[in-house]
Amino acid sequence: MKQKSLPGWTTTIHEISNGVFKVTLVDNDGRKAEVIDNATDETIDRTLSDAFDIEKQVSKNWNKFLYDLCISRLKDNSVTKTSYNDKDFGSWLIEIDNKRLLFIGKESWLVSQIKSDNKWFDNYIMKENELTYRTVSLFLNHMK
Repeated sequence: MKQKSLPGWTTTIHEISNGVFKVTLVDNDGRKAEVIDNATDETIDRTLSDAFDIEKQVSKNWNKFLYDLCISRLKDNSVTKTSYNDKDFGSWLIEIDNKRLLFIGKESWLVSQIKSDNKWFDNYIMKENELTYRTVSLFLNHMK
């Protein structure tokens, strides 16, 4: 099991029985997401997904949280450009070679783009209601 976390959340994993683990994520305000299951990465991902949903509902700065999450997951890659603009409704971008993620803060859209012939083209656009831990993870895997 790989230990992962989310920005502003602390992850703890305890084996409570042989092969049964309790994965707990707690944010800075004490909110908690917890799953008890067997020792698989899926158990951690389910807990991360629950915490992600909590953050999406209650975050005072959702756009910055999403940016920090994406930056932390892509830090081992050759990130060529990053930008976060609080004055533009929290819009941001992360670029790796000929791929980039854009978050259009006003509309709360996450956009995957590919560069071809020195121009950027939309590959996929996710609206706010489609943003889940799983869908953001898929976008991030595409960036790698």
